[in-house]
Amino acid sequence: MHLEFRAFTKLSSNHIYDALRLRQQVFLIEQNCLYEDIDNWDQQALHLLLYDMNELAGYLRIFEPGVKFEETTIGRIVVSTNYRGRDIGKKIITHGIELAFQQFPSSNIRIEAQNALSNYYNKYGFITEGEVYVVDGIDHIQMVLKNDS
Repeated sequence: MHLEFRAFTKLSSNHIYDALRLRQQVFLIEQNCLYEDIDNWDQQALHLLLYDMNELAGYLRIFEPGVKFEETTIGRIVVSTNYRGRDIGKKIITHGIELAFQQFPSSNIRIEAQNALSNYYNKYGFITEGEVYVVDGIDHIQMVLKNDS
């Protein structure tokens, strides 16, 4: 497996296609949630792609502080159905956190997590903040990971 970490302008057309296809497969089709995934935020994000040979196994995007929230933001965290149960989620999240802190060392990290996954994100040190709210028919909650460095 290998990681690709790039700004949008440095992604190849295959990287973009792979990321959008994986996000569509999971967030729209699997979760049966009709929403605008191609949201005009990708151009402002850093993209972390985890490949197994030529297949995209996991993906997330990172925003610098002040773009979506005051803190650095990680979002669109997704693992292909073909790779679940193989610690791909752990690998992509761990690398995403490390890269976010490397890129923006004076910032905490904020995520908008699906509420059903809040205990999962607690394992990485994220703490819930605020109340549960609905986005596109799915309960979400904001979570923050403090940068203790």
